[in-house]
Amino acid sequence: MVKQIEIPTLPIAQIRAMSLVGNPNPSFEELAAIVESDPGLTAALLRAANSAASAPVAPVHTSRIAMVRIGTSESRRLVMSIALSSAFGSLTGSHIDENEMWRHVVATGLLADAITWGEIKHSEAFTAGLLPDLGRIARAAQDPERYAIVVDRAREGVPALDGERDIFGMDHCHWGESIGRAWGFPEEIVQAIGGHHAGVRTDLSWAVARAREVSATLNIGDGLVAPTPPPPGSESAMLPVLEELGGEEAFFAHVDWYSGSLRAS
Repeated sequence: MVKQIEIPTLPIAQIRAMSLVGNPNPSFEELAAIVESDPGLTAALLRAANSAASAPVAPVHTSRIAMVRIGTSESRRLVMSIALSSAFGSLTGSHIDENEMWRHVVATGLLADAITWGEIKHSEAFTAGLLPDLGRIARAAQDPERYAIVVDRAREGVPALDGERDIFGMDHCHWGESIGRAWGFPEEIVQAIGGHHAGVRTDLSWAVARAREVSATLNIGDGLVAPTPPPPGSESAMLPVLEELGGEEAFFAHVDWYSGSLRAS
């Protein structure tokens, strides 16, 4: 019998932070109110603003000054990333490489943002790229022992989606889609979560799927198995995405800046 896992319930502070998924352009005051309601978010923004990557002239001591230094757009991204990483607690016991998984999450968001064009807003693309593994994270946090079976099978060659269906009766794409819809995410974000492996539902899910492939070419895995780069002639292989991000070195520095904040939160 498949064990049913309930839709996660978030603490109030994280509900406020995740509301930014549906608010791509919050005002400074709206964002400051969310940050100031959660000491963890305040501490994370201060760490980010005072890090070497932010090139601080002098240390900052308040979240508002940290937001000015980082910028509202970057602060929003960081707040959502931290809210996601702290929503479910540790994945210990799931056999997932958490550090690699969070690097993958951040990299996918940054790459989706760089890939997108036309009517897709960059803020939406980053958000959609950040959330595809929402279902996996929830499963692994709530039932780590059974998710460890999925990970072990994946490392023996069984596709993770197949393993999830065998063990849980549903893969993380559909589970994440259910969570996103229950949490009130915009429909285009929900569809991108559900379609991020195939990338066939919307332009946004296409961008996320391609971002995952580019991430694999950069040897960033998903925390389960080693990445498999797409073939040389694929769509993702022909995207000049790294140039958009200032080159490979700048991209990895940005990934490390984000993921360092997540690990410390």
